[in-house]
Order: sequence, then C-alpha cells, then structure tokens
Amino acid sequence: MLRLRESMSIRGIDSDGLKAMELVKKYSEKGVIPKEELDEETMIILEDLKLALPIKSEKDSLAWISRQFGEDMEIPYIVRFFFRFMDWKKAIIEYFREIGEEKAEEFVEIFEEIRDRAKNLLICAEDLVDIAMKHGKEPGALISELKGSGLISPTVGCGAFGKARAPLYELNKFFVIVSQSS
Repeated sequence: MLRLRESMSIRGIDSDGLKAMELVKKYSEKGVIPKEELDEETMIILEDLKLALPIKSEKDSLAWISRQFGEDMEIPYIVRFFFRFMDWKKAIIEYFREIGEEKAEEFVEIFEEIRDRAKNLLICAEDLVDIAMKHGKEPGALISELKGSGLISPTVGCGAFGKARAPLYELNKFFVIVSQSS
C-alpha cells in the first residue's frame, strides 16, 4: 500500500482519497461498501475516482452518471481485482481471464490504447470500434466486456457532445491514474 500511497500523493490524491482507498481495500472482497461506513466527502471521492459507485440508479441504468447517492456503494469488478493484486496490469489480466478471455494479456494493451486515445477521460465509440478491429475483437462484445469490468461506462452526451458522432464512454479515473504512474 505504501507504493500506492506514494503514487497517489504524486497524482494529487490527498489523505481523504487515501482514506477512501483503504475503505475500498477493506470491502473489495465483499464488493459493497455499507452506507454506514460512508460520509458525504468519502462518497464524493469514491465516485469521482470510480473506486465505488452508488448501487441505486435512475431507471436501473448501469451508467455511472445515473447513480444516486444515499445507499451502499458498489466497487467495480476491475477495482476489486486491483485491490486483490495491487497491480493494475495483473488486475486486468486476471479479470479478463476469469470471464473466459483466452488472450487476457491483450486487454492491458487494449486499455492502454483506450486511455491514450481518450480526451478528458472520454472516448468515442468509433475509437473503441477501431481498437476492437485492430485486436480482432467484435466491437459490441469488447465494449460490453469493458463496461462489465468497470473500465468504461456510457456517459451523458452520447451522440450529441461536441464533434462526437457516436456514443461516448467515460474511463475509470482510478485506473487511468494508476496506469499512468507505473
């Protein structure tokens, strides 16, 4: 955890952020942080970094932007794997291996390409399709797997934001931070 603490300090994550990460580590096996453990500041930090998200959502949407505060918070699968291994690459490999991907190691490179193409933690579906095709993946299946892992989520503005001509996806901020610090 010391290495993580140093990395997060360099990236501007303060003591409240470290407290939030320790809470995630404590509940990562269970996958849910009980609301009794959460204060408003911690919930905001958890949601901002995408370390944990409110379980309740508007119209049962899985999109992060539709989640509503006030209940328990769910830890995305990829974050759970990170806190199991304390290594972002191993977390990606082991998650995708566990869901049945034969070339799980390839998903590290896929995530790095997504991270590098993203602007302000947003990536257009067209870029995801390009990346999927480059790696011989079916684009819809790749996007679904990435959403299920917690590495990306659809976001507001899909198809109507700036110059984007396709849906937009938000990247997991915590994973972007840890992947850039190694």
